[in-house]
Amino acid sequence: MNASVPKSEEEVLAACDHALRLAPTQWPHTLPASKELLGAPEWYPFEREAWAIGESVRRAFVQHRHWKKNTILISKVVEVATNRNLRRGRQSFITALGFASACPHASSLVAFLSDPDVNGQVVDTLLKMRAGDFANVVAPLVQSEKTWIRRLAKKYIERYPTIG
Repeated sequence: MNASVPKSEEEVLAACDHALRLAPTQWPHTLPASKELLGAPEWYPFEREAWAIGESVRRAFVQHRHWKKNTILISKVVEVATNRNLRRGRQSFITALGFASACPHASSLVAFLSDPDVNGQVVDTLLKMRAGDFANVVAPLVQSEKTWIRRLAKKYIERYPTIG
């Protein structure tokens, strides 16, 4: 699914609302492992659709850099990024927040460092936000079984060492 890049702030808000409507009311169980995904669980159709919407929002922030200062847009993206029932569909919304002016929302994402659906994206986004107050909660991911997450966690800890 390739969602078109929003061309206005209103389109970003509408895209976020659409993604929120995709979220099931109950937590969806984890699907069986997939050979195509190297043993990772299959994705639900709503996860794929939400992910594509989030990627289009991320690209909109790249194309319209001044939107990165729009607190209404950022708050709406955070609302989608923190909706647990979207599962992995949140990944692209979390990465869409990877810029310094979204840093005031970093604490909203930190709770998801223990969520295997998105924990790597959270660490990556915290680095891009320059949110340096979370080394103690990022530290356990240095032991992640996923190499890319371990690398990001180590990079975070090197950049923002734990205090005390």
